[in-house]
Amino acid sequence: MSLDKVERVYRALNIEEADKVPKGELGIHDELVSALLDEPVGSSFEAQVKVRRLLNMDLVNLGLEGGPKVELVGVTKEGYPIYRNWLGVEWVESGKTRRYLKHALSSVEDMENFCMPSINLFNTSSIRRWVGQTDFCVFAQVGGVFDSIYPYMGLTNYVKALYLCPNALKHVIEEVYRFNLEVIKMFAEAGAHVILVGDDLAYDNGPFVPPSLLRKYVFPYLTGEAEAAHRFNLPVILHSDGNITLLMEDIVKAGFDGLHSLQPSAGVNIVEIKKHWGSRLCLMGNVDLDTLLPFGKPEDIEAEVKRLMREVAPGGGYILSTTNVLTRYVPPENALAMYRAAEKYGRYPINI
Repeated sequence: MSLDKVERVYRALNIEEADKVPKGELGIHDELVSALLDEPVGSSFEAQVKVRRLLNMDLVNLGLEGGPKVELVGVTKEGYPIYRNWLGVEWVESGKTRRYLKHALSSVEDMENFCMPSINLFNTSSIRRWVGQTDFCVFAQVGGVFDSIYPYMGLTNYVKALYLCPNALKHVIEEVYRFNLEVIKMFAEAGAHVILVGDDLAYDNGPFVPPSLLRKYVFPYLTGEAEAAHRFNLPVILHSDGNITLLMEDIVKAGFDGLHSLQPSAGVNIVEIKKHWGSRLCLMGNVDLDTLLPFGKPEDIEAEVKRLMREVAPGGGYILSTTNVLTRYVPPENALAMYRAAEKYGRYPINI
């Protein structure tokens, strides 16, 4: 029996086998969309729908739209634009990378006076459109309270604040948390099927800060966001790049239904994660974006997808995805190889 896309994803999140392994990306860069479709992107909505159908994906990941005005305040000598946001943060946008020039929360007073913009400046029109006009499982992405905050002040200053002025930093955290709860409510009202909390907690060698600090200043709020999603009867997935192995118990205790990224280039062993946590947490990702997809051959990618289907998919609780988004650096033939292999080997019961 063939399931619809939403039910297929829900089965995986409930640690059950569906008709086949669900699959999809948190994003696809426009350049790759154009290359896959062999046409200019044109309307982003039509192109994004078309490319997902080409790849037999089950999901799309969206977020808030609108918000306070971002100003163009200059250009670099190379001609790249310099922008400033509502808080005073300035950055250079090259089209491929973002480099911060100025952070805003540079003093205790700045942190104590911090407030998020009005939620009324934002809208969920894209979520409503995808829910209303397509059959895709719609993920709606909200921030957490770690990597949503440190761009305002810089990671070094964030870590210093944890030790030197934790009460002032806690005010910022709680203000962002309050905003995030409002966002989750908006997503639920717009008809989203899954909440995705994006909060990078680690780099390649492990957590950015000691786990004890994350347990005091981050995980209580992540738990609150997971609980908020569940109050609307929505499953919730955490996205974090980096090596999160030391944080697995905390992630499970926070109440998340799934975990995305599981970055192999950072040393994450998805087979071991599945062995220890797979009965309590749906795993999503693990297809390498650092070496395999940009530089590998299609047959190498097919072999890796086949391995994941054999070693991780049985029993349910797995969603095929890259560790982040399908980037412009992935050759179109490799993206096709990944998703064609998933169709070939990902039907339940897995027998390869």
